[in-house]
Amino acid sequence: MAESSQKDGKKENVSVQHKCPLNLLPREIWSRIITMVTLNSIEDLFNMQAMCKVFLGVASLDAVYKHATMSYKPLVYFLIYLDRPERRFLDRCVEVGNVDAILWQGFMEYFQFDCRDKGMELLSRASTEDSVEAGYLCVMCLLCGHEDKDEVQRGVQMIEVIHTSGQV
Repeated sequence: MAESSQKDGKKENVSVQHKCPLNLLPREIWSRIITMVTLNSIEDLFNMQAMCKVFLGVASLDAVYKHATMSYKPLVYFLIYLDRPERRFLDRCVEVGNVDAILWQGFMEYFQFDCRDKGMELLSRASTEDSVEAGYLCVMCLLCGHEDKDEVQRGVQMIEVIHTSGQV
């Protein structure tokens, strides 16, 4: 649709309504694309969110945060700047159940912030989601960091499960 407007005595055609070509693809496809982008770079995700409303809407879906990986970033990247977008990204990933993020958050709580109970809870949660790294870290914390015999016994049971699984 077009309508005319008067400007300096000349007639101009002005587009009243237009469709964004990005809306032609279903959100599910955009979600998969943005998830793949997130696997490679958190910064690229932030850039996509800033690019347009379509990308902002899709990049804010829980599915994107649930499947994002942070393995290419050093842990200190998330520790130093607690008020930066990277940290909020990690918090959102934990919130939606991202196993990598739960592992990192558990590691930080246990070692950096000295909140051992919360750290062990998060590490155990990641371990139950089939994170071998979280399970192994949880075992080492239980075996080395606790004097409580029940906790040590729990660590021994967990290492037996990991060992019989053949993943380590």
